[in-house]
Amino acid sequence: MREFLISAASIIGFALVVLGIVLLVYYVSPVRFMLGAFAPHKSNPTPPILGGIALISGIALVYAARTRD
Repeated sequence: MREFLISAASIIGFALVVLGIVLLVYYVSPVRFMLGAFAPHKSNPTPPILGGIALISGIALVYAARTRD
């Protein structure tokens, strides 16, 4: 049972890492900046903050779930 929990925690950690990277890449993508040049710009810091939190928590979860031999 413990091995299942460790692998589930690792999977969730990897998913959070991927989600964090996707959010950060989307926020700084060149296409977004090009579209922003033609539209009124509203600053919303939520995606990079959530991306950073997801990335850091995913790394911490993968680190905590690693097997100790």
